[in-house]
Amino acid sequence: MKARLTMVIMGLVIGPVLGDGVKEAKKLISESKKNEVEAMKVLDLVTGDLTEEGVDQVIEWVIENGFAEERKRVGEVVFSVPKNDQLILKYVRVLGFFGERGPLEAVIGKLDKGRLHQEARFRLALLVSEDAQRNLTLTDAERAAGNQEAVGLLEKLGKEEGLNEFVEKWVEDLLYKVTHLVVGCEAPEIEGVDHDGNQFRLSDYRGKVVLLPFWGFW
Repeated sequence: MKARLTMVIMGLVIGPVLGDGVKEAKKLISESKKNEVEAMKVLDLVTGDLTEEGVDQVIEWVIENGFAEERKRVGEVVFSVPKNDQLILKYVRVLGFFGERGPLEAVIGKLDKGRLHQEARFRLALLVSEDAQRNLTLTDAERAAGNQEAVGLLEKLGKEEGLNEFVEKWVEDLLYKVTHLVVGCEAPEIEGVDHDGNQFRLSDYRGKVVLLPFWGFW
């Protein structure tokens, strides 16, 4: 009798705690407008039951507002959330934005082939290409190697059967950029008319220093 009574009491105490994880997490999130809220505390409130209604909204907030430690923790739980495509897509984009290559590659390794897998691989190529251009610690040789790696990733993705039309356009645009519009690449052909009304091509000045000012009204 005492054992049964103890179990009932434990159920009354533990039940609300487990069932109110999302509610408590959302309360903390609302308080973040007033004070700093640790994203890990918010995440801890919902990881006990990832099937609870609204848990996806809480995890999305953590993805957007957490730091590297929280994003790493999210990577351990996000695949266990039901109907998680949008969450994973958000996670992939945030990892790409912060240049977190390791976690992004880990996600790619877990994804089945399809739109999500394609976009994750594109985000990886974008990350590699941007790092090659923006990382001031790289040597010219390392920068060129980074660009070449990005080209390889894009070309492989571009040849994939069933490529989503949006991803296909992104691949095409980025591939053009990393092969024509970055330092060390041959500039694309430009044709125009000079001040005297004469037609000219950029290739006419190959081997010379050329300054091209671009301007316009928006």
